Amino acid sequence: FKLALKNVADARLGGITALAEETSLGRESLYKTLSKTGNPKLETLTKILSAAGLRLSIVPKTGTHA
Repeated sequence: FKLALKNVADARLGGITALAEETSLGRESLYKTLSKTGNPKLETLTKILSAAGLRLSIVPKTGTHA
């Protein structure tokens, strides 16, 4: 997921530098966050997704009851 998100950021924003500017997050922090061993916070993921024109949604599974 993180690698895919990095690829989306590269394609839509032109790379990590542009993503850093758009999200007000540091480049090094973004590289670490989107690395194989990164462990991003939900707030960071939300900022990255928003900068890429995306959002995270949680929806109920079809056919299940609470």
